[in-house]
Amino acid sequence: MLAEERRQLILRKLARDGQIRSAELIKEFDFSEDTIRRDLKDLADAGLLKKVHGGAMASTSVPYAHAARVELNVEAKSALAQKATTLIKDGMLVFVDGGTTTAQIANHLSPALQLTFVTHSIPTALALSALPRARVILLGGQIIPELLIASGPDVLEQARHFRPHLAIVSVHGITASAGATVESFEDASTKRKLIENSAEVVVLAGLEKIGFVASYAVAVLSQISYLISDAPEKTLQPFEEGGITVLAV
Repeated sequence: MLAEERRQLILRKLARDGQIRSAELIKEFDFSEDTIRRDLKDLADAGLLKKVHGGAMASTSVPYAHAARVELNVEAKSALAQKATTLIKDGMLVFVDGGTTTAQIANHLSPALQLTFVTHSIPTALALSALPRARVILLGGQIIPELLIASGPDVLEQARHFRPHLAIVSVHGITASAGATVESFEDASTKRKLIENSAEVVVLAGLEKIGFVASYAVAVLSQISYLISDAPEKTLQPFEEGGITVLAV
């Protein structure tokens, strides 16, 4: 097998699983240890993955802080948010998280809709409050300055009382095996609680999020009703096979 073929195979497996172990590649594809080590180094040098002890993880260029993300990929985020609004119906109770993509939902909703929103995000609450017939409930707790979200036991206690029709969440990464993940423990805890209580769950994930596994779990595939993404159809196929309705942008 040619080097380029090997590396494409590695990247496809990484996109599906979010992480790979060198030992598994050696066993599954009969590659030598030196070959795998060299391929992973070359792919890491090209910025296509992140080498870790015993293998590799998918890499992402998405920054952690809200302020650093808010001006990135604005048009793509707007398109994802607009698609999400097609699932919001009059009279719904909707959880909207603190992502910079989900914050754009307010820009695409009809002002005629009567809706109730629950959020732990200050920017999202302010954006949704501009809708004339919207009722916005902001969960209160300790503020994480980098993310502009409330967190802690008070937030989780308040969250358990809601039963949203929809939970609309943005994530740091999503794979078919690991599900949806984020880089904040506190944010993940709040998302998980609202997702547990929601009738349907909508995940918004741009191309740069697909195939990446972040540090904290948010939802496994069986909990996700819809995945909205601008990734290529082939990249999204494993999620459809996992039972998720994929809405391409």
